[in-house]
Amino acid sequence: MSTLTDALAAQFVRIGYVAINVRDLERSRAFYEAVTPMRVVARTQAPRQSFALLGEAQGSFDGYLLDDGSGGDPTQLHLIEWKQPEPRGSASPTFFHAGWGKIAFSHTGADEVLERLAANGIEPSNPEIQRQYVSVTDPDGVIISFLYNPQRPRPTFFHCVSGPSDPGRTVAFYQRLFGLEYWMASQPAGPLPTSQGPGANEAQWDSHILRSWGDHRFNIDVSKILIPAQTGNPNPDPLNIGIARIGIEVKDIDTALPLLEQALAAQPCGEARLLGPVEHWDFGGEVPRRKVIGLKDPDGMHIDIYEPDRHFVASVPG
Repeated sequence: MSTLTDALAAQFVRIGYVAINVRDLERSRAFYEAVTPMRVVARTQAPRQSFALLGEAQGSFDGYLLDDGSGGDPTQLHLIEWKQPEPRGSASPTFFHAGWGKIAFSHTGADEVLERLAANGIEPSNPEIQRQYVSVTDPDGVIISFLYNPQRPRPTFFHCVSGPSDPGRTVAFYQRLFGLEYWMASQPAGPLPTSQGPGANEAQWDSHILRSWGDHRFNIDVSKILIPAQTGNPNPDPLNIGIARIGIEVKDIDTALPLLEQALAAQPCGEARLLGPVEHWDFGGEVPRRKVIGLKDPDGMHIDIYEPDRHFVASVPG
């Protein structure tokens, strides 16, 4: 591993959140708390400010941060309803559409998931459940899957799917910039019956699972669907309804930024580029402010690189 790669990996803290733009915040909160392990832990109320990294000179939003209760600092789900500008666009219609495709939760038995969905009047997106893999769509059409993992004693927020044009290139990019651990691959020899989401009941895929070293709760599933053929392109609008971006937390953004610039200059990679300069985002009183830079991955998918404000109060016993 190069000195530069080592330095970048040392700045990486965790995959901090997945941001989903929604049309009706309270409707989405009710849905996620009813059918997933996620629970609200904080309200975000971003006052009117610059979100130039997201293409908006001025914007504001209301939101909720949710986590799965697994303790520590789990990857969170950030539901966002933009107030200025108003919500726009629509979520990707199929699980084989390129871009940030869907999110998934682990479970220990499909029957329990199906029972909870039925209690809330929610139908699975596929008529047959295969390999205990259950998929639904949220009120805005975002695809959510529940995958069987008996090694986890309780349901957890498990992964976000990245649908790239070249999985090998994207895997190398994430490992080089963030030092993620390559955990496993899933590459069936041919199409299989599937219940991964709307659009098809049979699929073949080329998947590569990346995760943080040490904290194995959340993964990025770099997954190109081969059958049916992957369609579309990642949505270039970070305010479009649906999964908009992921957040990568770093220790010190002022240290990380020149390292990222150096790495991208040394090894250009597709559409990968930084969006800058550093912005300061105010999410309201319940959530620390953060310094943010934007990053596009090789296919143009949006990533927030951020450092939250950390204020510690020294307390010395009298």
